[in-house]
Amino acid sequence: MNLQLIKTHQWAILLAFLVGIIVAFPQFYFSYDHSETYQGIYIANSDSEAYYLNRVQEVRDGHPSLNSAHFKDGKDDPYLFPPLDEILVAYLGKTFFLDLNNTILLARFLFPFLGFLAVYGFVFLLSKEKLTAISAATAVCLAKSLLSRGALIALLKGEASVTAFLDLGRPVHPQVDFLFFFGFLLFFWLFFERKRWIWGAASALILGSSFYAYPYTWSFLYAFLGVLCLILLFQKKRQDIKRIALVAMGGIIIAIPYFLNFYEATLYPFFEEIIFRGRLVETHQIILGFLVPSMFIIFLLFFPRKWRQQYIFSLALFIAPFIVLNQQIITGKDFSSGHYHWNYHQPLAVVFLIIILFYQIKFWSRRAGKLFKNINTSKILAFLIIGVSIYTGIVIQSASYAKSEDQILYIQRYGPVVEWLNVNTEKEEVVLAAPEQLDILLIYTSLDSFYPNGPYLSTSNEKLLTALFLFYRLDGVSGEDARDLFLREQERRKISFNVYGAYYKNISGDAKSIPDQILYSFAEKYQDFLLIPLDKFFKMYDIKYVVWDKKNHPKWQPDQYQFLNKVYEEGDFAIYEN
Repeated sequence: MNLQLIKTHQWAILLAFLVGIIVAFPQFYFSYDHSETYQGIYIANSDSEAYYLNRVQEVRDGHPSLNSAHFKDGKDDPYLFPPLDEILVAYLGKTFFLDLNNTILLARFLFPFLGFLAVYGFVFLLSKEKLTAISAATAVCLAKSLLSRGALIALLKGEASVTAFLDLGRPVHPQVDFLFFFGFLLFFWLFFERKRWIWGAASALILGSSFYAYPYTWSFLYAFLGVLCLILLFQKKRQDIKRIALVAMGGIIIAIPYFLNFYEATLYPFFEEIIFRGRLVETHQIILGFLVPSMFIIFLLFFPRKWRQQYIFSLALFIAPFIVLNQQIITGKDFSSGHYHWNYHQPLAVVFLIIILFYQIKFWSRRAGKLFKNINTSKILAFLIIGVSIYTGIVIQSASYAKSEDQILYIQRYGPVVEWLNVNTEKEEVVLAAPEQLDILLIYTSLDSFYPNGPYLSTSNEKLLTALFLFYRLDGVSGEDARDLFLREQERRKISFNVYGAYYKNISGDAKSIPDQILYSFAEKYQDFLLIPLDKFFKMYDIKYVVWDKKNHPKWQPDQYQFLNKVYEEGDFAIYEN
C-alpha cells in the first residue's frame, strides 16, 4: 500500500526533494565554494536568523524551555516565546548526531520537503487533481513572492524580487510553522469530508501543538474554525458544528500548559516592562490591503460552487483573513498583521489562484470542443507554473547568495575565536563581547552572555541599561560627554531600541522620539555607573571572558585593566580571562 502510494505520487515526491535541495543548496555550496577560507561560521542574511539560531543552540545546550536563551539569569523563568519549533529543529540534529551547521542544513532540506508534501496533499484532496496540487505546492514553496508588486517585471529582467533567500530556508519561522499550518488544513479537510475521528484527533493535536510554536498559526486557524462554524450554523448543520467544536476544544486542552505558563509569566516583576517594550500600535483602523479583498472577489466569482463541501471550507478560509487583519477594531491593538500576510495569506492566495486557474482552463477547454481536443491544456499549464516557480526559486537563491557572500566571508574571521572558546571554556560561563559579535559567539559555543539577548523575563530595563552603559564605558565615553552623546539622533535610536524595544517606534513611527528627559536621567545614571570599579562590576555579573575585536573596537584596550589576563591573541582578536 505504501509503495503504491509512493508510485501514485512519485512526481510530487521528486519535486518535494528538488524544492528541499533548492532551499538548502546555498549553505552547502558556500562551504564548497570557499573551502580554503571557510571556518565553520554560516549565517545567512534572512531576517532574525541569528536570533533563532541562538535559540536552537540553547536547546542543544540542555535548556529546551528557552526561558532565557544564552543569558545567565532566568533559566527557570516561564518562557515568553513558545519553544516548540526550536525544539523540533534542535532534536532533529541530535537524533542524527549532527553539529549545529549540519542540523540547520538538514532542517533546510527536510521541512521544505515535508511542507511541499503538506501543500500538495491538501490541494490534491481538495481539488482531486494531481497536476493542480503539484503546481500549487511548487509555486507556494518557490514563487509566492511573485504576488508582490514589481516581482514579475523583475523576474523578466532576470532579477530577484527577494534577496534574503527563500522564506522556507529561515529557521525556525516560517520554516516549521508552514508545516503546522498546511498539516492542519490537510488533516482537518480529511476530517471535514470523511467524518473519521482519526483525522479529527490529528487535527486537534496539530492545533494544540501550534500554541507552543507560533501565535499567528493558532490564531488564524481558530478564526477559520469560528467562521466555518458560523457558515454551518446558517446551514443548520449542527452535527458538523459539534465535530468542529470538539476539535477546537481538543486544541485548547492540549494548550493548557501554555496558558498556565503565560499566567506564571504575568506574575513576574519585570513582565510589565517587557510588555511595555513590545507595545503594539494602538489603532481601531480597518486593514484590508489589496491581496485579501481581491482574492475574495476572485474566489466568489470563479471558484466552482458545485464543489459544495470544498466551497464552504474554502469560503471560511477566505473570510478568516478579514478577521485576523482587523481584530484591532475591537481590541484596539494591531498584532503586526504582516505576519499573517506573508506566512498565510500569500500562500493561500497562490493555492486558490492555481486551483481556480486549472478548473477554469479545464472547463473552457471542454466548452471549446474540437479546438482543444488534442491539446492537454492542464499539462501545459502545469509545465509553465512548475517551470516558472523553479526558475524563480533558483534566481532568488542565487541573488541572495551573491548579496550575502561577502558578509559570510567576513565573519569567518571569528572561526579561530570560536574554536578556542569551545576548547578552553566551561559550559555556561559568561562572555563579554560587542553586541554585533555576540550572536556568532553564542550560536557556536555553549557560553552565556552578559548582554541580555532577547525579550526574556530576566531582562529588566535596569539590566539592559547597565549593559549599554558598560559598552559606552569600554568605548571611553566620559560622564561629561554622555549628556550630549545620548541626545544625538543615532544614539537616541540605539538607546530607545536597547532599553524600550519597539515602544517609541510603534507609538510615533520613529525610535528617536524617546523624550529628552529620559535621556537626561540616563546620563546622570551613567555618571553614577562610572564610579563602580570595573573589577567589582565584572564580579557582580560573573563575567569570565572578554573577547576584544581590535579592528572594530580599538578604544576598548583591555590591557589597561589589571584584573584581566590575556589568554589568546591572533589577528584582529584577543581574549582576556577574569
